[in-house]
Amino acid sequence: MFCENCGTQQNDNARFCENCGAVTEAHVQPSYAPRLVGFSNRINDPIFEIKQKASFHRSIKHGLLFLPILLLLFQIVPFFSEDFTRQRALIVGCVVGGFGMIWTLVGGAVRASARTWDGEVTDKKITERRSRNNAAATGYDIDYYHTIVFRLASGGKKEMRRKLRTNELNAWDMMIYLNIGDRVRYHGKLDYYEKYDKSRDAEIPCANCHKYVDIRLEYCPVCQVPIIKP
Repeated sequence: MFCENCGTQQNDNARFCENCGAVTEAHVQPSYAPRLVGFSNRINDPIFEIKQKASFHRSIKHGLLFLPILLLLFQIVPFFSEDFTRQRALIVGCVVGGFGMIWTLVGGAVRASARTWDGEVTDKKITERRSRNNAAATGYDIDYYHTIVFRLASGGKKEMRRKLRTNELNAWDMMIYLNIGDRVRYHGKLDYYEKYDKSRDAEIPCANCHKYVDIRLEYCPVCQVPIIKP
């Protein structure tokens, strides 16, 4: 089987083209496709707000549980360093733990105030950044970043830039899911990019857990929230 988009030969059971990321013809459902055009009202289901609040509360709870452990660890440091007193260790531990809590609170506030916008994908690019690593055979590490550029319906542009952590396709790789020319609605509170035309998608990301889900399903089998489709 060959990719219709770039012509690269694929395995017969491939879900995506390994070269350009396009959905393979074997995973398109023609009879189902006409019903998959348009933005979904399911994004307004109260379950998403409930899930987001629960996630935020878990982060706060974990931060409060981690703080005494962090302080205890810092109290051990003076046994190995005469210059690092117990009082200084306590202060540093409180500063580090407090910064972590502030980061969690600020992140929650930013997510809660994030706006929804409509746009169109105009460009996709991959850039690399090298950092010194004397332990590596080459003397440096290479990090790859995926950037997607959107032209906003209201004017201007936005960019989504994410680091590729592995060489494998992960479940939230928008470089694979979104293509140039796609009309998109970004739901800020969920950090979710909804594609307007899903007619050629065999799978779409869940708006809550970000795992790819069979588009024929009504609910995500992982977290049980509605699949965002018309």
